Parts: sequence; structure tokens; C-alpha cells
Amino acid sequence: MAENAFSDTFSLVRKILWNFLFVIFYPIITTFSLLFMGVIWFFSTISKVLRRIERGKNSLIELKKPDWEPLTTVGGCRIEKLFVDNILFGPTYYKFRSEPAIDALADSFYGDFTYKCFDGILLQKWNSTTYKDLPDFTLVYLDARTGKITDIEKIKSFSWVAKQVNENEVIIKWFNGTEGGEVKVNKNELQPSK
Repeated sequence: MAENAFSDTFSLVRKILWNFLFVIFYPIITTFSLLFMGVIWFFSTISKVLRRIERGKNSLIELKKPDWEPLTTVGGCRIEKLFVDNILFGPTYYKFRSEPAIDALADSFYGDFTYKCFDGILLQKWNSTTYKDLPDFTLVYLDARTGKITDIEKIKSFSWVAKQVNENEVIIKWFNGTEGGEVKVNKNELQPSK
């Protein structure tokens, strides 16, 4: 019975103490909440005023369209590039045009890789611009004298390096992160003999 009396007394003291603390802290909590709401209202009002002032100014942002830029001149053929887009965290692709005009060149997208050789140029032709299909490229050779584009080999890698072995041969080395390879490009196979 003494234990019940002690439990009832403890419960009563706890309830009185809780009510006392609640009465003391309630005005402090309420004041803090009102001050917090006042600060939010103040900054919101300043934001609205600044937005009205900003609208009064001519705040239009003008996006510049990409322009054609010179890429290279090879064998009397001038090639220009136009930025199209880039893959997120990946390479950029372009449209190419040439003077004199080569229709086959204008119908595809091309990457940054270019290598002048044999009176022409090696290019990285994009077979797809869809992220899930990449990397999917074709190494092509543009003969600047004839305007003919020759597909050499499909390469599934973003990273290509070219090295001229001799006047008749170029080696393209590629690496895709797990495997690598190389492609030999021979002048005699690309250009008809004179």
C-alpha cells in the first residue's frame, strides 16, 4: 500500500511539474514561432519587391545560336563544323559542311576526332546520338579530291588516337575502358591508283 501511495504521489508531482513547465515555456515557444514567421514574411516581401523591380528592367536572356566554325582545309576542300549537342559527361557531336559541297558529309553527325592524311581526312562518324546506343561510331575517310566518303571500320569507343606509320599507312588506336584495339588504314586501299 505504501508503494501505491508513493506511485500516486510521484504521478501527481510529475503532472504538476509538467503543467508548471508548460505554462512557463508556452509563451517562449509561441514568441519564437511568431518571430520566425515574421522573419519569413519579411524576406518574402523583400523578394516580391525585388522581383517587381527586376520585371521593370529588360531581363531577357538571349541565347546565342551556334555558328559554323572552320574545322580544316584539306586538298582544296574547306570543312566547317556546327555544334549540335553533347552527351552528358561525354563527347560533343557536330554537323559538317564543305566547300565545294559534299552531300554525304552533310547527312551525318561527326565527333571531335579528325586526322589529315593521304589528301583527305579521317573522321569519327556517329551512327547514333541516343545515349543508350553509344559508343557506336564508324571511322570514315573523306577523299578531298573526289568528295567520296569511305567507311573503314565500326569502333565502339569514344577515345581514338591516330599515328602515321609511314606515308602510306596510319594506325588508329582506341580504348573503351575495358578493351582496346587498332585499325590500320592503308592509302592504297582508299585511293585508286593513278
